[in-house]
Amino acid sequence: MAERPAGHGAPEVSVVIPTYNRARELDRTLRSLADQDMPRDRYEVIVADDGSSDDTRLVVEGHAGNLRIGYCYQRDLGFRAGQARNLGAARAEGRILVFLDSGMLASRHLLSGHLAAHEGGGRAVIGYIFGYDHDPANRVSAGDLDEPPDELIGRFTRSGRHRDMREPCYRSLGEDIDRYAAPWIFYWTGNVSVGAADFHLAGGFDDDFVGWSGEDVELGRRLYEKGLRFTLARRAACVEIPHTRDLAALRPSYEKHAALLLRKHPDPVVEVSTVCWAHELHPRLAELRAAYRNRIGLARLRPSGPPVDPGPATALFGADCLYAVNGGDLCVEPDPGLAAEARRNFPGTEVLPLHGFRTLLEPAAFDLCLLAPSLRAYPRWAVDLLESEAARIGRRVRWLPSAETGRGEER
Repeated sequence: MAERPAGHGAPEVSVVIPTYNRARELDRTLRSLADQDMPRDRYEVIVADDGSSDDTRLVVEGHAGNLRIGYCYQRDLGFRAGQARNLGAARAEGRILVFLDSGMLASRHLLSGHLAAHEGGGRAVIGYIFGYDHDPANRVSAGDLDEPPDELIGRFTRSGRHRDMREPCYRSLGEDIDRYAAPWIFYWTGNVSVGAADFHLAGGFDDDFVGWSGEDVELGRRLYEKGLRFTLARRAACVEIPHTRDLAALRPSYEKHAALLLRKHPDPVVEVSTVCWAHELHPRLAELRAAYRNRIGLARLRPSGPPVDPGPATALFGADCLYAVNGGDLCVEPDPGLAAEARRNFPGTEVLPLHGFRTLLEPAAFDLCLLAPSLRAYPRWAVDLLESEAARIGRRVRWLPSAETGRGEER
């Protein structure tokens, strides 16, 4: 069931709000969107209902007099926020799509801030969310919400309190987030925007993501692959109405979608993003880069003795293992050059272009996992993850001896 918003001519901006049984919070979000510094005929709001059983539709109808607003509904088949956004985006008429969660209080400049950030085109824009944090101590208190959103934002900006949980990353990496190794990791659809043509060309949100987390950064990754530039728009700010998140209960959904993200994008950077939190990703990538040259140099050292017989069903972590055992069933190697050499020199070995922190392989899939000595050049956390994953997919784990010491190690 769907209804288009009433209005004259196509709007410039379409705000798509997915919601599920949050009628009270949605009402406050819509009130804030009715108070923008843009003429109301330049934007529309589409509420995409993920199967609510409360008064959501009545709330939407109550704003028909002060917003150019539409409503669409899908049956409650579980947490399908991405599909709801797709439903709303399919009915949107604006050239810019703003995705905003219900429960966000928009500043008066939110929509004009998003629109300004799209000058020149080809942008994926990340708005700013005050009070958005997994730490309850940094969330906005209910008493604060009596103030208008812009007064709250001004006070929080001056005090430095209730900052967006991504703020430490923005400060340490710089405002130009497009130069990050993985800017898409911050593309959280609580408050983002993208050109409608770019959104549809990328295919919208992936319907395979059912449940909490992942569908937004996966879209961000595809926009990144399409060549869009990522932009931080601090002026496009909002405040999140506080609500509880049981992260322990949400963890299984996070893990499932992390694996799904990697399956769809089998890339070493994506792999690292699935084994750490977003704020940890760029520091960890920097540590890996710092160790990388030493690791590649060690990987090109060839063993002096005859090849070792590893036995049946062997997985190799690091392409240098191949020359020590004269091939194997599977080789995990993130470096494109070493991986290409491995495929050329050992055509019978499957080469997986990953670090080996998360391989998506079945538990105990191999009799033996061999770890290349060059991998010891990595930081301790990376070595720990490699050993843990090797122990998960292999019945036995062994470090091959290095060319320098001649010593290996059974784990």
